[in-house]
Amino acid sequence: MNDAHADSSLNVIYLESSLEKVWWSVATVEGTNTYLTYASSTTGIPGEPAVGDIYLLNYGDIENRSRVTECQPCRRFALSDVYNSLAPDGDREAFCVSTSFTLEEAGPFVKLSLAVRGFSGDTSGQWLRECLEMGWRRSLMNLKSVLELGLDLRTELFSYPRLGVTNCTVNTEQSLETGVQAGGGNYLLEVFPGSPAGQAGLRAGDVVTALGGLETGTYSDFVRVISSFYGTQGLVSVTFVREGREQAAEVRLSVEEQFTGLNKDSLTLDQIQSRREQMARSRSASGALWSEARPLAQEE
Repeated sequence: MNDAHADSSLNVIYLESSLEKVWWSVATVEGTNTYLTYASSTTGIPGEPAVGDIYLLNYGDIENRSRVTECQPCRRFALSDVYNSLAPDGDREAFCVSTSFTLEEAGPFVKLSLAVRGFSGDTSGQWLRECLEMGWRRSLMNLKSVLELGLDLRTELFSYPRLGVTNCTVNTEQSLETGVQAGGGNYLLEVFPGSPAGQAGLRAGDVVTALGGLETGTYSDFVRVISSFYGTQGLVSVTFVREGREQAAEVRLSVEEQFTGLNKDSLTLDQIQSRREQMARSRSASGALWSEARPLAQEE
C-alpha cells in the first residue's frame, strides 16, 4: 500500500471492438446506459457529445453531474464530475473529481485507459479513490462483456454480498490509532444501522483483517474476498482488531439493494434517499433484522 494518498487512479483494458463502438459506449449517454448507468441525460445533442455538455448519470445510489471538458472523437473524452453518493441510511455526500477516457488502436483491440484524478489527500480521498478504482474495474469488465459477448452483467458484477460498512485500507494514521500495520486490514470508517456488521457488534474504528479465514489486507483484497461469498447462505466469520486485541464475530452477509447500490426499480436518487431514510428509522425502532448474525464475543 502506498500511503502517499495518490490523487489519481488508472484502469486499462483491451477491448475486441472498433474505435467507433468503444467511443459511442463511453462518450454518449445512450452508450453508458448499455453497460454502466441506469438512466442518463444530456443538455447537448444525443449521440453527439461536445465540450460544455452537461451529463446527468445515474449509477444506482450514486448520481453524477458531469461537464464535458474535452472531446476528441475516437481519441479522448474527459469529464468534470460531481458525484452525489447515498449511504445506506440515506445520508448524502458530494465528491468532485475528473475522469478521462483515452482510446488507442492496438491491433484487433482498442486499448482503453480510464484515469480519475483530483482525490483529496485525506482518508476520505483515499476511500473514494479505492472505491472508484474497484468500481470502474468491474464496470470496464462489463463493457468488455457487452461489446464482445452481448451480455450486460452489471447485476452479477455488483451483487456481491456486503457487510454494510464504509471501509478503506489501513493507512499510517490509522495504524498508529489501531496498532495494525498500514496495509494490514480494512479500517471501518462507518458501520450502518441494521447492517450485518452492526448486528454482529462491529463498530467504527474496528479493523477487519479476515473474512471466512481469508486475509483482507487492502481494500482490493476485501472486495475480492467478500465477492467470493456470492450465493453463500450460511454465516461467515469476521476477524477484526479492536483496541489492539484480535476478536471474531459471525455474520450473514447482505445482498439488499441498499448495500449493493443497485437500482433495479429505476428510482430517482431522491426516491432512493426517502426509502432508505424510512428504512433506517424502521430498523432503529425495531432492532435486529438479521437474527442469525451474532458476535462470538471472544478474543484471540
